[in-house]
Amino acid sequence: MNILYLHGLDSFPDPGKIEVLESRGHTVTSLQLEYRTQVDAFDIIHREAVKSETDYIVASSVGGYYGYWLGHKLGVDQLLFNPAMPFRSVKVQDHNIHEKDNVGSYVVLGANDEIIPSNLNVNYFSNKSNARLLTCQWLGHRVDLQTFMEMVNWAGL
Repeated sequence: MNILYLHGLDSFPDPGKIEVLESRGHTVTSLQLEYRTQVDAFDIIHREAVKSETDYIVASSVGGYYGYWLGHKLGVDQLLFNPAMPFRSVKVQDHNIHEKDNVGSYVVLGANDEIIPSNLNVNYFSNKSNARLLTCQWLGHRVDLQTFMEMVNWAGL
């Protein structure tokens, strides 16, 4: 499977997480994005996803926001960690994408998320029949490698 991995705000592609995905036989594409200054981040991500023939998206935080909408644009499922759906601290492009019923989202939320309170994401995804939510009581905003591996298993990757 061709997976697009999107990191969060002020972060970078985590080599350990990429290795987890590659060890399962997936081809992983990742980008180093500067979300604060790249106002065309969605267009950049979209071009790379098309070029790499993305089949699945794994993303965190603001990368999760972009991953969710890109998944609906391309018709591919996603595994999202603490996605910045209810609000973002950076300006993002308006992409005018409609949600598709056949696109599934596995959404992992940290009960101790100090950046994006999990209840806001629960409210956002609560009426979406194609979203599976899991709140991890031990998790904050940053996702440790062990939790990442467990959630990759949960999503069937």
